[in-house]
Amino acid sequence: MNYDLTTLEFNKVLDDLANFSKTNYAKRKILDIVPYEDFEQIIESSKETKNAYEAIVKLDELPLGGLYDVLDCIKRAKIGSILNEQELLDIVGLIDCSNNVLKYFKQLDNIKVDTKPLEKYFSLINIPSVLKTNINLAIGDDARVLDNASRELFMIRRNIISLNNRLRSKLNEILTTRASQLTESLIVQRDGRMCVPVKIEHKNTFKGILHDISASNTTAYIEPESCVETANQIESYKAMEKKEIAQILKSLSLLVASEADVLINNLEALTNMDVIYAKALMAKAYNYNDVKIVDKQLFNIKKCKHPLIDREKVVPIDIELGNKFNAIIITGPNTGGKTVALKTVGLLHLMVMCGMMVPASSDSEFGIFDEILVDIGDEQSIEQSLSTFSAHMSKVIRIIEHTSFKSLVLLDELGSGTDPKEGSSLAIAIIDHLKSIGAKIIATTHYSDLKNYAYNSDGVCNASVEFNTNTLMPTYRLLLGVPGKSNAIEISKRLGLNDKIIEASRQYIDSNSSTSSLMLENLEEEMTALREKEELLEKKITEQEELVAKLNKEKYDLAKHTSKIIDDAKKEAKKIIEKSKEDANQLLDEIKNLSSSAYKEHELADLKHKARNLNVKDDEDAVFEQELAVGDYVYVKTYDKNGTITKIKKDKYSVNIGQFTMDFTKKELIKAQKPQEKKKREIKLSGYNPASHAQLSLDLRGKRYEEVGYLMDQYLDQAILGNLDTVSIIHGFGTGTIRNAVQEYLKKCPYVKKYRYGGEGEGLNGVTVVYLK
Repeated sequence: MNYDLTTLEFNKVLDDLANFSKTNYAKRKILDIVPYEDFEQIIESSKETKNAYEAIVKLDELPLGGLYDVLDCIKRAKIGSILNEQELLDIVGLIDCSNNVLKYFKQLDNIKVDTKPLEKYFSLINIPSVLKTNINLAIGDDARVLDNASRELFMIRRNIISLNNRLRSKLNEILTTRASQLTESLIVQRDGRMCVPVKIEHKNTFKGILHDISASNTTAYIEPESCVETANQIESYKAMEKKEIAQILKSLSLLVASEADVLINNLEALTNMDVIYAKALMAKAYNYNDVKIVDKQLFNIKKCKHPLIDREKVVPIDIELGNKFNAIIITGPNTGGKTVALKTVGLLHLMVMCGMMVPASSDSEFGIFDEILVDIGDEQSIEQSLSTFSAHMSKVIRIIEHTSFKSLVLLDELGSGTDPKEGSSLAIAIIDHLKSIGAKIIATTHYSDLKNYAYNSDGVCNASVEFNTNTLMPTYRLLLGVPGKSNAIEISKRLGLNDKIIEASRQYIDSNSSTSSLMLENLEEEMTALREKEELLEKKITEQEELVAKLNKEKYDLAKHTSKIIDDAKKEAKKIIEKSKEDANQLLDEIKNLSSSAYKEHELADLKHKARNLNVKDDEDAVFEQELAVGDYVYVKTYDKNGTITKIKKDKYSVNIGQFTMDFTKKELIKAQKPQEKKKREIKLSGYNPASHAQLSLDLRGKRYEEVGYLMDQYLDQAILGNLDTVSIIHGFGTGTIRNAVQEYLKKCPYVKKYRYGGEGEGLNGVTVVYLK
């Protein structure tokens, strides 16, 4: 396996990923990540990340609070070292964290999240409850050994307290009876012993041990003779206390040693899950997607972005290789995005092969390569006396030596740095050789000969980075099938170069251009014209799709409104019938009482039975009977979402909503018209559109109580401007402080119609769903 991780800046992706982990162990492990070699490992790792992503969305992040660096402590205990109080409390932190993760696992199971991909990590966790109990009984939260840790320690500390009280009593007596000989009426400590401040002139007559003299030479600090024996007894008991504490810590350390393997397994499992959840958290934060992975040397990547470029500025590209062609020659002006395109392809493949989600469309397809071999950048070396050409060629030679039919080769400015004719000839020969091996190649160049080569060669595709000659700026879009121009003459003209020079340069080009070059230029112009027509048609299609979507929304709103009217009508009908039943019963009772001879008993009973059994059907299907089948597109009333029925079992309908599938009853579903799928593309709108800035949720986890009001003000203003009618406030479970602050705010907010806790799949009590007016 050979991957040029440094050139592709994979380490920067890992640095970013490490910021999403919760523990130092996971951070260190992340920085050592390399692509998996086996296809099954890649698929397994990808499933783990996807599973963690689903768990975060449906429940919450992995609870790893209280997990500290304890591996060294455990290993030291295992070889007989004695741990201190804080180290033992950190061991309890590991046990508590393990227990919390197991509870989290059970919660996932309760809300029907498939935990099979992560189950192997959860199954490694065991809780050494006896160890935790023993440590908690012996050591307090302040990392001090408790009095009741042993009977001996309890007796020792009780004796120390008794002696200290006796000592203070004696000293207080001296402060009273011999006050005239003291500078102050207080007890001071010197050298760890209790003393009284004696006037310097009485230091020889005041019986006791002199421990210190003040800097002004006016006070002598003397331990009274009558107190020495008691103080010595205290010191003796303190030595005994220290010894007993050491024995307690030793006993606890031996218990840690006996559970060392369990603790290390727990730590390893938690660390691995921290790494997996870090991948999922990064994907959620950056809107990365899960993609299709195949065990082939090909790819078809859609709307992909370089993960290290500002997400607001980076332009997505589409690129494929390995199906229709095995080599791509990218041409175009400098700073147009050719090198970025190379790095994006290489870096995203590395991320996928490490089990990460990527910034690409979810319908993208990624293959697996044994080597990703890269030559990018100017590697001119003064120290080695190598020119730019020599440095590049040395790298290319190493690449050729390692290339196989399972290799992806990325070559930037192939053949540059020397005579154009020789450079382009070498570049063509190198690409031909790599093609013959079976490798997949993407190369960038400025040479026109390589455009002609790609045009005339089977399995080679021309591509270019688009350039706007009106603004003299690159658009960074990658156009497959379209060779690029250098645009040097056009750029020079726009910048103000003399018209005579411009015209002369064009004549030189015309006189030197071959027939194939002219054909290629005409082809470029035709393809550009076709692309403009295509964009115009796409724009019209978009307008039609938006109109259809608007009509569909109106239809869904009408369906919901109709459903409410029906429900209200049914309730009103029930009230009327119940009232009628009461009136009928009352009337029959009166008739029976007034004139029992007018009616026979059985006739009265029959009338009474009919009146009491008047009712109205509750089943909504009695009003609107609808047949639902697998594949139908439906509106889910309880979630206010649309989805597709994937399975029907009795009255349980499995509906796919986005990335998740959930079960509903027939009453919860309304058959709906499926909207036409839109073609995904970048649409730039002039002016400010509030809806484009309105987010569906606000995450307040980790915020302070004081920040809630300000953040809610900003967010709800944005939501109102964006015409949102339902939003989610994520506050987590925690202590409830942020949740209470959110709901106190919502009670007073004039924008809010009502609010509730999240349901299953919405985050439960960790989320408040808000309905806006």
